[in-house]
Amino acid sequence: MKKFVLLLVATMALTACKTVKIENGEVPDEYLARAKKVEGVYQGSFEGRRGELTIAFQGNRPVLSYKDARGDSFVMPQCQSSVNDLKWAYVTRKGAVESVGFYFDPGVCYMDGREVVLSFSDDYNTIRVSILDRRYFDRRCRWEVTDPRYGPREICEVTQRDVTLNGKFSR
Repeated sequence: MKKFVLLLVATMALTACKTVKIENGEVPDEYLARAKKVEGVYQGSFEGRRGELTIAFQGNRPVLSYKDARGDSFVMPQCQSSVNDLKWAYVTRKGAVESVGFYFDPGVCYMDGREVVLSFSDDYNTIRVSILDRRYFDRRCRWEVTDPRYGPREICEVTQRDVTLNGKFSR
């Protein structure tokens, strides 16, 4: 009986939120009213540079743009990067949009990230922006003696470390 209750609680926790995959960059009609709550102009900074983040809608298609003193690119202007269609949205069980991801093309600059992730505050007045810059894999090894008859053996672990570019914007 305990296992059944535990399984039921775990299932309910997993079904509380869901990721909605977006086709053709357009928000499905059933989510459009909720999605339009994030529409607007936000002031803030990205990687220490003051700028303006804009979310606008062209029909059902959200358009994300960023502008600062250096131009309209999240990364260096010479990269010719671009933010493209909406890729996914993470919606809570109550219907609130918690975060979204847009396709990102880093242009001619080398970056590991291929999406811009926007995370929203509960009242949609603050947005946190992140783009994966680099993904590093660190290998750490140590010597252990588990059985003196066989001598020491090397045990290695690989850990992943992500470096992201971040920003915060408010209405």
